[in-house]
Amino acid sequence: MRLIILALVLLIASCSQDTIYDIPLIDESGKEITLKEFKGKTLVAYVWSGSCVGHTRDLKDLNGVKDTLSEGVVLISIAIMMDREGVEEVLKKNSIEPKYPIYADPKGRLGEVVKLVFLPATLIFNERGEIVGNYPKLPSDINTLLLMGG
Repeated sequence: MRLIILALVLLIASCSQDTIYDIPLIDESGKEITLKEFKGKTLVAYVWSGSCVGHTRDLKDLNGVKDTLSEGVVLISIAIMMDREGVEEVLKKNSIEPKYPIYADPKGRLGEVVKLVFLPATLIFNERGEIVGNYPKLPSDINTLLLMGG
């Protein structure tokens, strides 16, 4: 019985309580950051990797999407399992000049907090950091999805 209780305690203690705001990411300057500055705002995160099919077009299209988002909605991109050098290489190779921040997640920590069903994916988080939308690629009707709550 004691062994079962010990196993349950260890299991509970090992569960991650991290949120999207706690994940360490690398910004454009190479500095480690978290997304805490976006608490209280709706967050649209386009998640991709250099090995994903379709990310190049979506990364280019995100510039236009950014211009259509309502005030209080933040658009970012997260390159999962990529370092800053890999991100810069993809951008340069494909002539992508983003108007939105792209953060690197070299250890894939996002996947520990959010179930990534698709890759590339568009994730929508409400003001409390709860995921309210998880879509493949970049949905063409992102503003409609936001109006519907994700």
